[in-house]
Amino acid sequence: MTTAAGAIALAALAAAFTARSPAVAAAATLLLSLALLAGRAWPVCLVLVLLGTIYVIPEGDRAIPAPIYAGALLLIAELAYWSVADRAAGRLEPGTVIPRLLGILAVVVTGGAAATLVLLASDSDVARSPARTAAAVGAILACIAVLGLLARPPSPRSQR
Repeated sequence: MTTAAGAIALAALAAAFTARSPAVAAAATLLLSLALLAGRAWPVCLVLVLLGTIYVIPEGDRAIPAPIYAGALLLIAELAYWSVADRAAGRLEPGTVIPRLLGILAVVVTGGAAATLVLLASDSDVARSPARTAAAVGAILACIAVLGLLARPPSPRSQR
């Protein structure tokens, strides 16, 4: 229940700081509250899309920098899905809450730092060339390949 309250509070704060209309911020917070109350995961995706859209739509300066907002969205998603998973699975084993929370916070902080570096790099004046563009595309494809290998389920032979 604590994770649900954290996700709802964070969603309300993120929406309040970025939405031009209080009605949109309230709708996102209400939808997340109802989804977590019902124990359903699919509306959480809609809330995240709505919160992302709230951030992207308005023009001009943002109250919250993009890397921090992205980290907040990631934290909202993790806490919300954790809350839904806890309701479905029942009671957790003792001693698993703190390591899981620390893991989530580590991912959020690392993601925020990486997003900040990307944002800073995008503002720099680096001469563009076909070779550098090809190297960047190769690095992106290599990262996708590594993530694909890590996300693949283990083969039946390795489970013996």
